[in-house]
Amino acid sequence: MPVHDFSRHFLPSTAADLKQSVSFIWFLDMSDKGNGRELYQPPAKRTEKGSNPSTLVKEECRESFRKIIPNCCEEDDDGDDTISSPVKNSTNTDKSPSASSKNWRTTTPSLSSTEPSSDIIHNVQEKCNIGSRRNKTDKKPVTTRGPGFPKKETPSSGRNDDSENHNKALLEKFHCTDMPFIDSHCHTDFIYTMLMRSKQFKPTDGIREWVYRYPDAFPRAFAGMIANFIKPELFVNCADNEEYDFRWILEQLRSNYYLGTTWGCHPHHAEKWGKMDAFWNTMEEILSRGSDLKVLAVGECGIDLHRCESSLEIQKEVFDKHVALAYKYRLPLVIHCRNGNKGHAEEECLEILKKHMVQKHPFLKIHRHCYTENWEIARQWLKQCPDVHFGYTPAILTFKEPQIDAVRRIPLDRILLETDAPYFKPKCFDSFTPPKVSLPGMAIATALRIAEIKNCTLEEVLRATYDNTRRCYQIPVY
Repeated sequence: MPVHDFSRHFLPSTAADLKQSVSFIWFLDMSDKGNGRELYQPPAKRTEKGSNPSTLVKEECRESFRKIIPNCCEEDDDGDDTISSPVKNSTNTDKSPSASSKNWRTTTPSLSSTEPSSDIIHNVQEKCNIGSRRNKTDKKPVTTRGPGFPKKETPSSGRNDDSENHNKALLEKFHCTDMPFIDSHCHTDFIYTMLMRSKQFKPTDGIREWVYRYPDAFPRAFAGMIANFIKPELFVNCADNEEYDFRWILEQLRSNYYLGTTWGCHPHHAEKWGKMDAFWNTMEEILSRGSDLKVLAVGECGIDLHRCESSLEIQKEVFDKHVALAYKYRLPLVIHCRNGNKGHAEEECLEILKKHMVQKHPFLKIHRHCYTENWEIARQWLKQCPDVHFGYTPAILTFKEPQIDAVRRIPLDRILLETDAPYFKPKCFDSFTPPKVSLPGMAIATALRIAEIKNCTLEEVLRATYDNTRRCYQIPVY
């Protein structure tokens, strides 16, 4: 199946054309943020306080990059740790991809079409485990996830040859399929911040450079991604916001790998931004100019009762306003919902949705992001929200039986593939990509595990989830 070109639906070819075509020029007000700089510096290259955005951070200050607030899919502290192997680049890192390259897939190494054995497929859960993104040194002995690995090993012990062969066989299977797939949920601004801690990347690098540098992480069937911008600091231009950088977003959106974007306020940021008129005015302006910014949905938004510092009342108020925006602009809603010792977030979210659905209509397209609950809760969502879809990340590789049962019972036409990158990196990519950083092309590992649970082929899952994503997000096809 050919990979569709979405480029005609979206942005002008140059930044100059974009500035002329977009009327909300106030977004690009860089007068007090280093306008006229010789070299544009994206957010990750600034100092922590953002005192001088035109100055590169010195090498000795690389640890001062601002901390990323944990996303809903970040692993818990009480879990075991895993190690990430040194990166083995399959291309020459000194080269840079040509901007006029007709087909980026020519950089993908040719792989054997030999199918891996059934043992490899059945052991995918053990061999594709998720690397922790904890701030812990690789010099410490760590415990690996999965019963197929030794209980403890050190970085100096190297990778087991059998494990390495299994990972290579899995990657071959990923690269042999031509069935396109979409990463329906990732955070490219967070990916950028984490990758820029490495000295291998330039300040202007983006998705094209990631694809070129790590072709093993982007199978040839990778059709693109939907980027979620959930940290208002990046896109709300107001006083005392040193992290504002809408220009970085505009430059990134010129890439055709961005099939669309979603915009909202993650529950972690609700306390700070939920009552600020500047945020809600910006949201209205962005959503009203949808095609210029590839807007496909509202969110990620919702309620987090696990370890969120925002109060429940503030979270409910902010989520309620996001739901209202989704109805107003007739857009899908991306929902973050995480239970914890503070209460049941699922019940809170469903109650707010019910209020709007009774007043308006129940046919709101919903992406229930990073679903990790059991079948009973999934059935509640399906009963109340007739157009809900469940997103599964590589966290599926460590699911227990109640969660696996939910995957088995949820209809395939209600499932979406996610990475939630840079979080939840499948371990089978460790030797071929940056340590502890997931990339959008890795969503295919989730598809393979779903195929195993549902006893169907990888191609069936890829075909269904590709169609589901286009239908849920109303992505046009040309």
